[in-house]
Amino acid sequence: MKKAIIITVIIILILFAILVSIPIFFKGQLLEKTKSTINKNVDAQVEFADLRLSMFRNFPKVSVIINDIVITGKGEFSGDTLLNAPSISLKMSILSLFSKTNKSIDEIELLQPKLNFIVAKTEKANWDLVKTPEGPQSQKEESFDLQLDNVIIKNAEVIYDDRDANTLLRFEDINLDLEGQMYGSSAKLQANGKIERFSLNYDGSNYISKVSLETKTLLDINYETMNISIIENELMVNRLPMNVTGLIQAPGDSIFFNLNFKTSESDFESFLALVPPDYDHYLENMKTSGSASISGTFNGFYYNETYPALNLDLNISGGNLHYADLPEEIKNIRASATIAKPQGGWDLTVIKVTEAHAEIRNNPLDLTLTLKNLVSDPWFDGAFVGKINFEHLKGALPLDSVNMSGIIDANLFAKGTYSAIEKEQYKKIKADGIVILNNYTFQSPKLTQVVKIPKGQMDFTPESVNLSEFQMRVGQSDFNLTGKVSNYLNYYLSDGVLNGSLQLNSQQVNLNEMLRLQVVKEEIQEAKQAPTSNSQNQNVQDNTNPEILAFDIPKNIDFTFRSSINTAVLDQMTISNIKGLITAQNGKLVLNDLNMRMLDGELKLTGSYENTTQNQPLFDFGFDISNFDIPVMTKTLTGIRKMMPVINNSEGRLSSTMKINGQFDEMLKLKMPTVDGSGVFTTENLQIINSPVLMQISSLLNPEKLKSVTVDDFKANFTIDNGTILLKPFKTKIAGQDATISGNLNTQNLLDMKLDFQVQRDAFGNDIQNILSVLPGEQNIQVIPASVRIQGPVNEPEVKVDLSEARKKITEEVTKSTKEDLQKTLNKVGEGLKKLFR
Repeated sequence: MKKAIIITVIIILILFAILVSIPIFFKGQLLEKTKSTINKNVDAQVEFADLRLSMFRNFPKVSVIINDIVITGKGEFSGDTLLNAPSISLKMSILSLFSKTNKSIDEIELLQPKLNFIVAKTEKANWDLVKTPEGPQSQKEESFDLQLDNVIIKNAEVIYDDRDANTLLRFEDINLDLEGQMYGSSAKLQANGKIERFSLNYDGSNYISKVSLETKTLLDINYETMNISIIENELMVNRLPMNVTGLIQAPGDSIFFNLNFKTSESDFESFLALVPPDYDHYLENMKTSGSASISGTFNGFYYNETYPALNLDLNISGGNLHYADLPEEIKNIRASATIAKPQGGWDLTVIKVTEAHAEIRNNPLDLTLTLKNLVSDPWFDGAFVGKINFEHLKGALPLDSVNMSGIIDANLFAKGTYSAIEKEQYKKIKADGIVILNNYTFQSPKLTQVVKIPKGQMDFTPESVNLSEFQMRVGQSDFNLTGKVSNYLNYYLSDGVLNGSLQLNSQQVNLNEMLRLQVVKEEIQEAKQAPTSNSQNQNVQDNTNPEILAFDIPKNIDFTFRSSINTAVLDQMTISNIKGLITAQNGKLVLNDLNMRMLDGELKLTGSYENTTQNQPLFDFGFDISNFDIPVMTKTLTGIRKMMPVINNSEGRLSSTMKINGQFDEMLKLKMPTVDGSGVFTTENLQIINSPVLMQISSLLNPEKLKSVTVDDFKANFTIDNGTILLKPFKTKIAGQDATISGNLNTQNLLDMKLDFQVQRDAFGNDIQNILSVLPGEQNIQVIPASVRIQGPVNEPEVKVDLSEARKKITEEVTKSTKEDLQKTLNKVGEGLKKLFR
């Protein structure tokens, strides 16, 4: 007895040791064998980080766990990932593991797999990976039999990108459990699964966005004939329950469908369950009544580009919608729509909305629409008639933070083909209609000002939208637009260029408000999060969010504005009588001879503005300034006061012509290192009064002359090189003294100016006159050269007087006197000069 027990224990220990040792001794061999076998049989690159075997996890089955498997394509799919999965678990028998042929897999579990199915423009698919067998040896390769009883997929993501058909399908957060015998001649399979988000994008437009799908389905499958019968089915589209029944057959290359589907509930509330989950909050506190139903069939065969016939019917009747906390309701909602396609291609599909109706306090809205030839050349025939009173609409629907009021009355219809729009063959399009706005107001947290349209009328033709009257107020600014906007159908339907030719008239434009019309995203988010007062919010915004004034010009518009603006305000400056041509084209704003009065003078402006992705706009401007009043200019423009403090208390007029180009920063301030240009400026009746800078040369000129310095009219040329302003030498008279002026101002606002004077003797005071009078040859000293150097920051420069040339001049005159008194004279000269030039 003891001997039998010992032998039994030894056998168990040996079996246990074998089970433990199998993963250890066979792991490396199986890992390399698996990789080489897969890569030998598929036209792709397959890699995985690790392969683990477990004899106990699902004993007596063997568990094979593959970690971090990645399948990437080759050839035209090189670099595209077909599959990326952190973990794939397989369950198989021990005998199958060691069998040289007919290996089988009983269960597969995929954890967080990401599959990316691609159809190239060549119509080749990246999942077509199986290599074509070559030679008789291919028949001797090992094979796998999928004798599956269970397939489990957790948190998967599947993307189907058909680049030939310009179609993108996205399935996110997929969980699927498929149970049943997936081998033999026939079986029943139970499929339970949910897709949290399903989206469809066709030709760049989103037709389905983040719809959830959930199903519980019992299938009866005949594997020999590949007949799949749907015995039981519960399908949830978002939260709308539907039933799908019928048969799918796949005996060969073709697939035959005979499916019927319909909603299992017919009330209007169930129909609203189609609203995507992200918008569920709009359905809170809402009461509904009425009926709604969706039904249809999908019958025929699929082969190559031939698809089964599709018939889908949508009907809504007696619908009413009322939010509990709002006074109004949307009532008499009814709709009738069909989608029909016979056997064949999708271009045969016809979409008809024969009726779509709703009312808000007896204001009806009606829509009809027919679409055909959706793939080749879409044909449309639609009409919209309705009146919207936004006060009533706000009483029926929650509009979040947007506030609208006023009335829009519309009567529109259009009929034609998409190709006629692209080719601008407007005679082939029938379109007409009118939209009238009365006392319309729009207010949003994204805008700093309220937009008001007291009156507006837009008449629609196939070619254009004509604005016979369009009055608008934005804050303190008023605009009156007339003219037409053309190519609007091509713009809205195929991203064409929107053309416009408009006359813009205005009594007043506040450019300070208009440049700050759009609230930056950070400010919007901060306003939502911080429950503080408006003034507190404003202080936080000022401290944390830099102001962005740079603005974009859309690339797909081509607008011309002929402007006539009576008054405009920019910063503290008033501009009047603005007339000229403004063009917005291909992302660029162009000014053509824009004339205006400002600073008690006139300005003619030409040039262009174009923003960049970094909000560092490019500009190229030409200015023609005529008779700007200097006192008005220094009082109005703070930048001038800082850059040219010498003329802060000045009188006279300034004129200039210049051309400059460079970049602004995001606050529309010049980035001086980027600026280049050239120009000329002139002055008229310039008088500098009590200038702190000029008072620093009182050792050179009589202080009384420096209290009010008259500068003769002059003309000066300048260039701008990488932001440094270079003033070319020019001559004038300052306080009656001849002067030659030159210098530069660099990008750090450091000034380096030189004034070379020829000072008349009578410009000095009595003390200096007395000193000069005792010098030998003093009668010849009538003009003394002197230089003044102004250097340093423009707001507080250092002034130095250079009298080396004056000393040389006086010395030369004195030495002409008697040689016997030379030493005495030089001593007097030295003493005199010390007093004169101290």
